Amino acid sequence: MSLIKVGIIVEIFLLLGVFLWVRKLTINKGRQPSLSKRTIKNLKF
Repeated sequence: MSLIKVGIIVEIFLLLGVFLWVRKLTINKGRQPSLSKRTIKNLKF
């Protein structure tokens, strides 16, 4: 039982971490589209 509980807790934390990370990425994209475009242009040239 203890192993199962630990596994469930770890899974929940992983899901929360992934969700927060994706949310952070989407917020950064929405906030700074011009900066990302500039960096892409700099990388191309």
